[in-house]
Amino acid sequence: MKIKRFMFALVLPLLGVGLAMPVTAHASGWKRGTPKAVRGSWFNKGVHNKKKNIGWTAFGADKHSFGVGHMGMPSVTVYHPFYKYAHHTYFLKGYAPKNGLWLGSNLLFKVVKKGKHLHLVSNKGTYENVTLYRDKVRR
Repeated sequence: MKIKRFMFALVLPLLGVGLAMPVTAHASGWKRGTPKAVRGSWFNKGVHNKKKNIGWTAFGADKHSFGVGHMGMPSVTVYHPFYKYAHHTYFLKGYAPKNGLWLGSNLLFKVVKKGKHLHLVSNKGTYENVTLYRDKVRR
């Protein structure tokens, strides 16, 4: 009888703590692949004037990878990416392997879709608010 009371006295507080903890599900977790909204070929011809000299930028995505190329730099391709969607913004992340001068590293890109355009921002500030337009030419 004493053992039953002891077990009950031990289990009751643990059960109370377990029921008091909230159970939440995070629907905004990281998902595999790339979102359908950003798939395809996107480009920016760049700006060339006295105040700014920004070259072209290209962004391409399919179901299992995405890549970014910038004028004169090696293109960076991320295979097996993950994405998260929050407030009209897609966060794309993954590992880009070595390619030429690119030594390979983990990347995080922020892609904001506004109408028919995309705004691309990287985590290191390489592509600051580059507006991308849908590429009409199939490659």
